[in-house]
Amino acid sequence: MYNVRKDVYSVRMTRDHILSAAKVVLEREGIDGLTIRKVAQRAELSPMALYRHFADKDALLNALMEDGMSAWENIVRSIRAHDPLEWLLAIADAHLDFALTQPHRYDAAFFLPAPAARRFPDDFAAGRSPAIAMVMARVDQAKAEGRLCDRPTLEIALALVAAGHGFVSMHRANRFAGEKQFKALYRAAQRLLLDSLKPSRESK
Repeated sequence: MYNVRKDVYSVRMTRDHILSAAKVVLEREGIDGLTIRKVAQRAELSPMALYRHFADKDALLNALMEDGMSAWENIVRSIRAHDPLEWLLAIADAHLDFALTQPHRYDAAFFLPAPAARRFPDDFAAGRSPAIAMVMARVDQAKAEGRLCDRPTLEIALALVAAGHGFVSMHRANRFAGEKQFKALYRAAQRLLLDSLKPSRESK
């Protein structure tokens, strides 16, 4: 029993070591530079040793994506705002902070071409994305209170998410004068988008 546990622990440690190496390669060289050979070199393993833990590059991409999504979902679960609209603004701020402070995990969560990544619309409608499910729950709450328009909940949730990703992509392409301007415009756009989704009587 002891040897079995020791072997499982060793496998887990090696897998975590490979993932850590992959994150470094991803951060330094981007998605295009993420190759099995480079990750194996960074982990100081042979490619064949790496394949014992990840069957192929797709398996490695899936693991990186899941690690990034897990980090993001933990952040979303930590949001304590009770008011649904304040919660939606809080998750927008959390998204901004995640993009700026953990860029490699952000990329892994949202931009890696991982085969197991959630697909629109079926995976989101089926609740396979915990973060989107939490967004949809707040949207439904705000709609029930008459504070958001009667558009489809998933449509509203994806509009909010896509707007955030768009601003991050623009920032990375140096489309803003600096980070301070980017943050201000990002937050203003999120509020503007939420205001535009309120019933017309409340928007006036």
